Formats: sequence, structure tokens, C-alpha cells
Amino acid sequence: MTTLARLWLSTTVALVACKNTADRPNQPTSEPGAQADRVEVLARHRAIAGQADLDSDPVVVHFDKIAITKASFDPKNLEGATATIELDPTSIKTGDEERDTDLKSAEFLDVATFATITVDVANVKKQAATKYTADATIACHGVTRTYPVTFEVLATTADTVRIKGEHAFSRLDFAVGVDPAKDASERVDTALIIQWTLTLKKP
Repeated sequence: MTTLARLWLSTTVALVACKNTADRPNQPTSEPGAQADRVEVLARHRAIAGQADLDSDPVVVHFDKIAITKASFDPKNLEGATATIELDPTSIKTGDEERDTDLKSAEFLDVATFATITVDVANVKKQAATKYTADATIACHGVTRTYPVTFEVLATTADTVRIKGEHAFSRLDFAVGVDPAKDASERVDTALIIQWTLTLKKP
């Protein structure tokens, strides 16, 4: 098990609901010609006395396949909006093919069994002109957690809204990877950051 492979494990599983969607095609999330949607998880290594710092930080886990499977909202008033976002962990890219393969294996994400990460968004409330809060319910490997998140509205049309945000969380929330409190040699930090830019379209 390489340090970088364990790092991927710590990053990816931190979003959620694992279910097989091999028969469900991914749906486009951006208007034609628009900047591509993205969801990425950033992770770093822990500093350990006597060991050299790694220069690969932050490791960026990028999802090539993103699907907005449900969306209900009024572009003029997002309060009360709901959405379901699905990420395909078989599509992850970290800039290292060997690491990608390791992280998709049964030892880590086990994408052959758990082929989807799902995020359900609800309880959207306006905080300022373009700032909103919401509850994001994330589930994976049998663990479901709800986080309060903040996002910004970048643009709207008659049937779409484009949003941007980020949220910090711990990989231990989902029992992913080794707890440094139990193993002082663990190089993967527990703190992760997920960043997203997404276009939601009304059905």
C-alpha cells in the first residue's frame, strides 16, 4: 500500500452513497459551450518528524463523470431547492494512472461494488445577494452524514443555475483510511476539502 494510494482513499470516499449505476447513463450537467462542471477533492500529507515533506500536495482527485439526476428549483428564488448529484468513482483522475488503479481496487474504493457516490442537497436558504446555505447529505460504505454547506450563485437562466462552493470535512467521518491517533506514522492528513462548480438544469 503506497502513501499516495492511501491518500486517494482518504480523499474520494468522502462524499457518498455507494450504489451500482452501471445501467444508468451519466447525464450532462452543463449548457453547451459553458465551462465544464467539476467536482474535486483536495488532500494533503501530515508532517512527520524525521521524514521529508512530500512535494505532491495537494493531491487533487478529479471526477470525470458527474450527473445531476434530480433538480427542483426556481432560478429567481432558490430557497427550498433540492437536487441530487451523482459522482462516478470509476472516472477518477489524480494525474497518476497507477495510483488511480490502486484506488479503484477492492482494497480501497472497490468501484466494482460501489459504483456511485451520491449527494442529496436540501434546505436551501438565502444569506446574501448570491450566497446560499444548504444541507448536503452524503452517504458511502454504509455511512450517511449531513453537512451544512455554503455556495455561491454564478449565473442563472430561465431553467438553469450555476453554482460554486467548497467544504472541509474529515475522512474519518466515513471511517476511511488510518486514524493518525492510532498510528503516528500515518502520512495522510484527515482534513479534506471538496470543491465544486456545477450547472443544475430543471427537467
